[in-house]
Amino acid sequence: MDEKANFCLNCGKSVGMPGVQPVAAPRAEKKLMRPREDKWIAGVCSAFANYFEIDITLVRLVWMLTIILAGTGILVYLICWVVIPREPLAMNGATRPQAYSA
Repeated sequence: MDEKANFCLNCGKSVGMPGVQPVAAPRAEKKLMRPREDKWIAGVCSAFANYFEIDITLVRLVWMLTIILAGTGILVYLICWVVIPREPLAMNGATRPQAYSA
């Protein structure tokens, strides 16, 4: 193994100095925002799909199941519509991630 290596090539375990933990790279801050595009009604499902990085179809399916089975989905959707802010115009475009879809 290379003396300058920070991680084991076989298992990925840190082989640096004992007691010293590697510093993780800072992550971009994620914000829950309703998109101006990629939406059907208000963009609530698209907002959750973008935030959790999951397929938008799965979010819509789960939301429909809560509406049909529990009946609370419509009320929660309306609350989310009011509470979750819209995406600013500056973010709209190539720099914004698209809704996750299959």
